[in-house]
Amino acid sequence: STLAFSILCHQDFVHNNALQNRMKPLIEAAIAELCSSTNTLFPEKMLIADLGCSSGPNALALVSIAVEAIHSHCLQLQQPPPEVCVLLNDLPDNDFNTVVKSLVTLHQSNEPAVVTVGIMPGSFYERLFTSGSMHLFCSLNSLNWLSKAPEDLTKNWIPAYDVDEHARRERFPVVLEAYAQQFRKDFTFF
Repeated sequence: STLAFSILCHQDFVHNNALQNRMKPLIEAAIAELCSSTNTLFPEKMLIADLGCSSGPNALALVSIAVEAIHSHCLQLQQPPPEVCVLLNDLPDNDFNTVVKSLVTLHQSNEPAVVTVGIMPGSFYERLFTSGSMHLFCSLNSLNWLSKAPEDLTKNWIPAYDVDEHARRERFPVVLEAYAQQFRKDFTFF
């Protein structure tokens, strides 16, 4: 079972690494647009949040990409880098102790001054930040999680997946609509 767990963790790491590589140009483009806007002055301070940061080797990946992009963009523009505040969010059960230990690497990097790092436990389907305070949000594999199981199913004891194939086929439209409705509700709050 340890081998199976190791393989699953490796597959998860490889999958997340591939997704991070796909997101890197998007984050870099967002930072370039934010820093190059002709309508605003170059920001002196930037707030970046990772929603659903998790823990382990991927916890700081997206914000590290953003911090590196800020540094590169500042070098190109020959501008001093802004002070950067990184806020990491996940559900309260996340292992934030591991995340905090990995922050040492981010603080010791030669990137822009990462002045503060905050841990924001809670669901991103609820309000976490003051309005207009954030410059960039990152999220990897988080929005596919619902805030809770659909109430129509839980109060009527309808499972999302029934082992009885006949019951499963019969309930499929109800289950599908309940999950779609919960997704719409959650995404509206997001």
